[in-house]
Amino acid sequence: MQAVPHYLELHRFALIEISGEDAFPFLHRQISGDLNEIVSRGRMFSAWCHANGRVICTFLVFRRNHSLYLVLPAGMKDRILRRLTLYVLRADVRLTDASGGHTLLGLYGANLTVTEIFGSGVRSGEIFVNEGCSVLDLWGAVPRCLAICRNNHLASVTEKIQGMCSKGEASGWDLLDIEAGVPWITETTSEKFLPQMLNLDLMGGLSYEKGCYPGQEVIARLHYRGELKRRMFLGTGQGEYIPGAGTELIRADTGTRIGEVINAVPCPGGDFRLLAVAETDGSSSPICLQDSSRSRITLQDLHYPERAST
Repeated sequence: MQAVPHYLELHRFALIEISGEDAFPFLHRQISGDLNEIVSRGRMFSAWCHANGRVICTFLVFRRNHSLYLVLPAGMKDRILRRLTLYVLRADVRLTDASGGHTLLGLYGANLTVTEIFGSGVRSGEIFVNEGCSVLDLWGAVPRCLAICRNNHLASVTEKIQGMCSKGEASGWDLLDIEAGVPWITETTSEKFLPQMLNLDLMGGLSYEKGCYPGQEVIARLHYRGELKRRMFLGTGQGEYIPGAGTELIRADTGTRIGEVINAVPCPGGDFRLLAVAETDGSSSPICLQDSSRSRITLQDLHYPERAST
């Protein structure tokens, strides 16, 4: 008997629409990635940075018709809308909270087939579009996608999904994000890391050739001087305590701080998984959480599939 795919509504994410004649050049000048690449790829995971190079937020960006959309943590939405508005000036750009008119659905499972669920449409790279939904293929060990559905089409889409999928859990989706190396930046971790530290260069969300954008000079200098001493790792922890974003990682033998948790989630087997930015030369040392010396952490390198960055 074949396993049934899972689905769930992703309430912790929001959607920002960027429209107007100047929407594409406006966003291209703001983000760390080369927006021209979504013409063939359909979607991209990238970041908006402070002038000092530190990442303010991360997001998935995709295009539908003449608008661009950002999928980002709901807690960051209002802050990003306010700050991006300051850069519009005289450009023909409209920034809109599109969350109320759309529902975000996560679907995952070995037998997931997008066209059977969402019907006919047009595929461009890693995005499938029909009249009511934009469906973004996401990388990871388990086939999965993110569907952004207009609410006036949601009832018919949900009826079909419920007939083909079983209800999933939010923690299950978060675990897939972590194991795929997707760092969602929240208020706690905003403006703490350069994009290279979050592996955005490995997933095609950071360009060194595209020209100016906020923080570009600092980010490029680090790249060309080869001085990156911290990277994002996938971690496995033991213990009942599940660390929150911003929890420090320390060396178990010396108590020296070597990193910081980005996201963490419990595993079905009782351990937990996390993403953490840590010193590259200390990732193999015995590590624990600052708030729980009994929680032993093992870090490993993250490897991204070719389709995550091309």
